[in-house]
Amino acid sequence: MKRAKIKFLKTSNTIVVLLLAFIGFTPSCKHEMKYGTPSAKFIIKGKVESKISDEAIRNIQVIANNDTVITDNNGNYQIPDINSFPSDQTFEIHFKDIDGTLNSEYDNLDTVVEFTNFVTPNGDEDWRLSKMEKEFDVKMKPTE
Repeated sequence: MKRAKIKFLKTSNTIVVLLLAFIGFTPSCKHEMKYGTPSAKFIIKGKVESKISDEAIRNIQVIANNDTVITDNNGNYQIPDINSFPSDQTFEIHFKDIDGTLNSEYDNLDTVVEFTNFVTPNGDEDWRLSKMEKEFDVKMKPTE
């Protein structure tokens, strides 16, 4: 009697394990698996100019999402890829004159950059290829 009970339990356990394995693997065979947390690249680039003369301003420190870049001789900047969740996003961006009187002095400028109407390249099929880029030009006011 005890031997029959043990054999029954072993057989039923085996059937349950096989059934769970089959159920667990079946859905994954139909779709490509995506691992990790969904993220997208957000790129902010633009030009910094004087509000008064429209001349490009070099050596302006641009800070967004803990990344810092300096404008080049033509006033251009590009924040490195900001990785964030693939949806509409708002990023604070700070412009700061760091070279003193070398190319005149400008007031700091704090603003936000908004990415709206986010869509992945292939719908929800492949969020790994998501990238949005925004051109964001600013005019800085000379310090009085």
